[in-house]
Amino acid sequence: MSENSQPKANKWKIQWTTDKIMSTSALFISVISLVALLYQSYLAREENKLIQKQQSASVLPYLHQWYSDNGQEFHLIVGNKGVGPAFITKVEIVLDSMKMFNNSDDLFNELFETAPELDSIPYLTSTLIKGFVMPANEDIKLIEIKESDHIEVFKQVLNSRAIDFAITYEDVYGTQWLLSNENDESASTNIPKLLSN
Repeated sequence: MSENSQPKANKWKIQWTTDKIMSTSALFISVISLVALLYQSYLAREENKLIQKQQSASVLPYLHQWYSDNGQEFHLIVGNKGVGPAFITKVEIVLDSMKMFNNSDDLFNELFETAPELDSIPYLTSTLIKGFVMPANEDIKLIEIKESDHIEVFKQVLNSRAIDFAITYEDVYGTQWLLSNENDESASTNIPKLLSN
């Protein structure tokens, strides 16, 4: 009976031997190494994102559209003020909300054919069309008209017609932008909108 009254030995008491200390230490070091590896992977991903942004910025095209008129020469210009080439992927021009064109030449041909007052005015055009590549710091004169009388007549016709345009372009990495003259209160017509990364 006296044997039953003795307290039982605690089964959960750990006997710290050298082998157990070494294996516990190895497990602890492995967990710390795993955490450090995961953190390094996170830092590497963030660094790669930053490098990718820097690379994209180093080839960023930036299209603008403007007029040049010194009284003797009139130009309608689209230029690339960025640091990389602009690959034109789509050109949409709508005249009077009815006729659509996919290049600038067709637009000017239509204007000159439908406005009798432009019959005798000489002009030069350059074509902006899908597939055109505009190098950095270059521009294209879509139309050129000389002599002040001709310029005034052309500007009157141009101002009397509703012309909407949208030029989609991308950089060497495939990031796309849209330059358009749509009425968007949150943006200027000369600030391209980012479409996709």
